[in-house]
This record gives sequence, structure tokens and C-alpha cells, in this order.
Amino acid sequence: MYSMRALHRWLVTAATCLGLGHAVMAHPGTDVAIVDLTALIGSSPESAELRLRRATCYVEHQRWSEAAADIDHAAKLSPAHPDLALARAEYFLARNEPLASINALASHLVSHPADSAARILRARARARSGDPVGAQSDFQLALRHLPEPKPELWLEANALITDPATALADLETGLTRLGPVPALEERALKLELQLDRIESALQRLTRLAAQAERPETYHHRRGDILVQAHRFSEARRAYAEALAAIDRLPDWLRRSEPTQQLIAQLTPLATTPL
Repeated sequence: MYSMRALHRWLVTAATCLGLGHAVMAHPGTDVAIVDLTALIGSSPESAELRLRRATCYVEHQRWSEAAADIDHAAKLSPAHPDLALARAEYFLARNEPLASINALASHLVSHPADSAARILRARARARSGDPVGAQSDFQLALRHLPEPKPELWLEANALITDPATALADLETGLTRLGPVPALEERALKLELQLDRIESALQRLTRLAAQAERPETYHHRRGDILVQAHRFSEARRAYAEALAAIDRLPDWLRRSEPTQQLIAQLTPLATTPL
């Protein structure tokens, strides 16, 4: 329970501050989150939690001295606060000091080995420090303990796997667990083509077309792969299936300029021997 609470808190706080960052760019001098947290700290000066939240916002704005001061103050208020190690690790990682970030998490992960938020932070620090094997290990442990990992996190971890066959197997595990996530499917398709697993790639595109609201793009891609494999009659059928899918679209969508351009591109491919 602790690791999920910590991960949720850090993700929410970071997202808030990232969103605020865009607001500051649009409205110079406006820093709503920090102002609000400062007011709350004024009302609750003994709250280490509020100090750590504000430190995260300061880190997002690269206000390093203020972030460090808040973290140090939180450590004095609550030396055993469960989020203190994460705050220090986040601070060091944002400053591109990955080894310091790793060290900040060392004792915390001994006592909280299932803390996914800490595992993710250390994985990123390890990757940046030139330790992809250690990073992969931390990512895998984090993914194992998260009930619903984000596809982006799975892809981030998968990108560290250098062997294409191993990376593909990992993506298949992710797809089994998360369902047919388009980003994972796209990465898996790219790896299948890299490994020259043409039939698997074609089968994947067929499955994606069957699930898609706009299947014509997948049929089109099947045709292109078949052309590259010199399977021209099958390619023409794939292009014809793309045109048939377009015919099933609503009139307004079929008449749109991008769709008309696609029809113009597909028609000769489906009707002229290649």
C-alpha cells in the first residue's frame, strides 16, 4: 500500500507542477502551486509533507536552492518520512547527478523493496549513469508490483533491452497484461520487421485492422510490407481491403481531403499489376 500511495503522490505532484510550468511560460510571474503550498505551509509549518510537495515543484522549475532547503527542512521535521528519500533522489536526478540519486535511495529500498516509485527513480538514475542492466532490473520489479502500469513506463523499460528478440518477448508480455495498447503494438511491429518476421508482422496488422475504427491504414501498411516481400498479388488484395474499409466510412469522412488523397494513392495499387 505504501508504494502505491507514494507513487500516486509523486505523479500527481509532478503532473501539477509540469502543468504549472506551461502556465508560467504563458503568464510570467504566476506560480500558483508554489504560492498555494507556501500559504499552506504558513498555516501548517510542522508539515514535512507540504515541504516535500513544494520541493517537487521547485525542482520542476529548477529552483535548486529552494528545493534543497525544503527537503532539508522536511528531514528535520520528520527524519523517517517515507517520501524523503524519493524527494532527494528526484532532486539529484533532475540536476543530472544520477549517482547521488542512486545513493539517496539505497537504504530506502532495503527497507521498502516493493516501492515502485523508488524503483522507477533508481531505474532512471541507473540508466543515466550507464548501468542499463541495473536499470532493467529496477524497472521489471516496479512493473511487477504496479497493478496497472502505464504503457509509457513499459516502453521506457523496454527501450533498455538491446536484443530485439528479447525486447519483442517483453512487449508481448506487456500486451498480454495491458491489452492491445497501440504504442506497444507499434513497437512490437517494428521489432518483428527488424527480425524479418514478416508473417508475424502481417498477422499483427490483420489483428489491429480488425480492432481499429480506421482499419484502412493497417491494410495499407500490410500492402506495403507485402510489396517489399515481392508478394504482389497479396499486396493488391491488401490495398483493395483498404479501399473497401474506406467505402464503409461515413460520407463526410470519406469525402475529406486526406481520405480522398489516400483513395487516389490506393486505387492504382489495388488495380494495377505491380
